Amino acid sequence: MLNRLRITVALVLLASTLTLARGAPWPSWATGPQLGWLALSGLVGFVFGDAHFFRALVILGPGRATLLASLAPVFTALIAWPVLHEHPGPLALLGMALTLGGILWVIQASDHRLVPHAEGSVLSGVLSGVLGALGQAAGYVLSKIALSSGLDPLSATVVRVAAAVVAMWLIAGARGEVGTSLAGLRDRRGSLFMAGGACCGPFLGVTLSLVALQRAEAGVVASITACYPVLAIVIASRFHGERLTARILLGALVTVAGVVVLFTR
Repeated sequence: MLNRLRITVALVLLASTLTLARGAPWPSWATGPQLGWLALSGLVGFVFGDAHFFRALVILGPGRATLLASLAPVFTALIAWPVLHEHPGPLALLGMALTLGGILWVIQASDHRLVPHAEGSVLSGVLSGVLGALGQAAGYVLSKIALSSGLDPLSATVVRVAAAVVAMWLIAGARGEVGTSLAGLRDRRGSLFMAGGACCGPFLGVTLSLVALQRAEAGVVASITACYPVLAIVIASRFHGERLTARILLGALVTVAGVVVLFTR
C-alpha cells in the first residue's frame, strides 16, 4: 500500500516538473525502444525490486534490509558486464568479497531483535532483500540502455515511474486492495511521511541517480547509491529502536568499503 501511494505521488511531482521544464507532462519525444526499455526498467526496479525490499524492511528492519540492498552493485556489475560491456576494475573480486563479507557479518549477528516476524521468517526476509537488490540492479542496467540513446534523465524517470504506477494499481485492483490503499490517506501523519518519502525517493533520488547513470558506468552509480546503509542504520537506531552494536557498524563499514573498492580504477 505504502509503495503504491508514494510512487503515485512521485509521478504527479515528476509530471509537473517535466511540464515546467519541457512543456508537457509526458515525454512524447521519446522513441518506441526508449519507452520499452524504461517501462521494463520501472517494472523490474519499482514493482519487483521495491516490493521485495519493503518486505525485507518489515521483517529485518531498516538497518539489515539496507545492508542487503548493498548487494545491488555486485549484481549490477555482473549484469552490466555482458549487457553493456562495462568491465569493473582489477580489484573487483576483492570488492565483491568485502561487500558480501560485510553483509554476512551483520546478518549472522546474534541479536535478540532478529526473530521470526509475522510477515515471514528471517530467511524469507533475507531472500526478499537479495531479490530487491537484484531488481534494483536490473533496473539500472535497463535504464542505462535507454539513456545511452540520448533521452534526458527527467523524461526517463517519468516513463519508469508511470509504468510502475500502472502496474501497481492493476495488481491492487486484481487483489481488491484499491479501497484499502486509498483509505490509508486518511492518516494525515502517515500521509505526510509518505509524501516526504515520495519526494526524497522516486522523485529526487531516482531522477538524480539517472543523471549520474547517464554520465558514469552502471556499476559505479550503483556503488555510490549503495553507501547509504551507514546513515540508514544510524537513523534506524534513533527512530526504530534498533540496537546500534559495534558489529553492525563494522559490517556496514566493510560493506561500503567493498562497493568502493569494487570500482576503484
